Amino acid sequence: MLNILLGLALLLGGISVMRYGLKKALWHRLQGVLGKLTKTPGRGLVLGTITAALFQSSTTVCLITIGLVSADYMSFRQALGIILGANIGTCSTVQLVSLSVPIEYILPLLSLSLLLCIWAKQRNLGLALTGLLSMFAGLELLVTGISGLAQMSEMTEYLVLANSQPLYGIWGGILATLMFQSSSAATVLLMLLADMGLVDISTAAYVIYGNNIGSCVSSVVFSAAAPVAARRVAMSHILLNVLGVIVFFPLTHWLISAAGLFTDDFSGQVAVIHTLFNIISSLMILPVFNQFAKLICLLIPGR
Repeated sequence: MLNILLGLALLLGGISVMRYGLKKALWHRLQGVLGKLTKTPGRGLVLGTITAALFQSSTTVCLITIGLVSADYMSFRQALGIILGANIGTCSTVQLVSLSVPIEYILPLLSLSLLLCIWAKQRNLGLALTGLLSMFAGLELLVTGISGLAQMSEMTEYLVLANSQPLYGIWGGILATLMFQSSSAATVLLMLLADMGLVDISTAAYVIYGNNIGSCVSSVVFSAAAPVAARRVAMSHILLNVLGVIVFFPLTHWLISAAGLFTDDFSGQVAVIHTLFNIISSLMILPVFNQFAKLICLLIPGR
């Protein structure tokens, strides 16, 4: 259990440190072009993708966007493009982790990244690299800790239920994301479980659906007392993911087969499923962008 706690601390802490370093290094460059990059849905999607990759969190991008809309810095329609891209950009963490770094390389590279943190000109780069390597170190600890979970009867019983009942997998994904306050961290943990054979790939797909829905809860709560336009942004985030689940639920076997074309590795397939789900869910909205925006306005009426 100690290895699991330390591993989670390093994983979540690593995500936060990498997010901070990337934000400090690049976010100020994006602020000056926010208006230009949100003039069309396509540009907004690109901006949302880049920003979510920097912040390593679609929830953080959604909360920032809600704040900008609340302050009348951008309109709901401009913000909607960013939300579509945020779901894509958040996949970067999972894809980075799927690359894996051998444990014998982590400590030397971590020492180098800490030296970069001391060097003023490269401090932000050093922080981002330190965060990334901390994530890999956390994963190594989680692997050793999670192996013991297979001996827990409660864990085994739940996994058996999730394997036979997709809704258990979806609810598990929602709860895991709420617990970690990070769909990326929840998906990374899922990758480890799949790699160790504790979760089959179809169950992992359903958990990913839940992870994406769970990532929207914070933005809904945050926008509860916000202006109408800001609440529409939060609604668009959750509706985007719910519609994605509705579309992909009957196509789960197709999604799994598509992931298998990219890699034979189970954890890699989980990362691919997560990425395909988010990319396709966002891209399928672009052709009906205006209709989607009108639907949100019907659900959250007001001026």
